[in-house]
Amino acid sequence: MAAMAIMVTGCLSTFLVLQLDEFRPKVGDIVAFKPGSADVDMWQMTIPATLVSTQGSPLAACSLDPNVMADKGGSLIVEGLEDTPAVEYRVHWAGSETNQTTGNCGKSADLLVSRTDLQRLANAAGGFGVENKGIVR
Repeated sequence: MAAMAIMVTGCLSTFLVLQLDEFRPKVGDIVAFKPGSADVDMWQMTIPATLVSTQGSPLAACSLDPNVMADKGGSLIVEGLEDTPAVEYRVHWAGSETNQTTGNCGKSADLLVSRTDLQRLANAAGGFGVENKGIVR
């Protein structure tokens, strides 16, 4: 009975982990920041990012502030996934500046961000996609 319980638990755990993969950002996903949608009281965060060359090699560190990004608008598109040394997403930013203080990534940049940070940016923008998104309070 104990062996059967362990086997069922293992199978169920594997199934659940595979299902969680469905919720990961995918290549082609877009995070759109609607111009003028910044809510300074709600999103007090700075997201670390790494500027990368067109070949994918790291160039410099920079930072993303969702309030600044939403002020004039712009979008991030997921272009790739890098598994080593840690899971990071390669994204392309096009829009306004990304930060008003030091560490601005620029108006157009290829970046590496972690899965957690990409999800935080999507949450700040109201989710993935370009449709009208509102944040319920």
